[in-house]
Amino acid sequence: MKKKTILCMIVSLILLGFSSFDYSTAKAESVTQSGYYADITADPAQLYSSTGSSLGKSLPYKSNWKVGKILDETNGTELYRVGSDEYLNSKQCYLYQKRVEVIEVSDSSGEVPVYNHNFDESTEVALKSNTYWYSDTVIYNSSGMPFARVATDEYVPFYEVTSESFTQAF
Repeated sequence: MKKKTILCMIVSLILLGFSSFDYSTAKAESVTQSGYYADITADPAQLYSSTGSSLGKSLPYKSNWKVGKILDETNGTELYRVGSDEYLNSKQCYLYQKRVEVIEVSDSSGEVPVYNHNFDESTEVALKSNTYWYSDTVIYNSSGMPFARVATDEYVPFYEVTSESFTQAF
């Protein structure tokens, strides 16, 4: 009887010890992961049905919406589903993904160019080479090249990123 009691106490203490370990899981993220969001750039952004007809509703400027399905249009635009058969036109917003990381940027010229969400290069801002920047968002140009956000509406292309250090998003 004493052996069983002692054995049970030992097993209980071992299990209690293992349960007190702090386990954390970090999810590996890809540049092409799912989970898009749309940032509205039109004032206001009209909503359309999946057939492309206007619904007579709109979304406010600078609001953010989680995107479901993406439909390709024949005229080169895309429709992003933000509600039940409610879609945004890609010309009234831009897609992004949440991707929290610290990046190092580098360019042989010594300065890394900075772009806005329309992929227009800034004439006023550039980043010094071999510097580190916090980024929480990635957007993609029409050819699929990712750009990391380093400030409000300021992005650097991933071909200028020389190292990445992912942080855990909460």
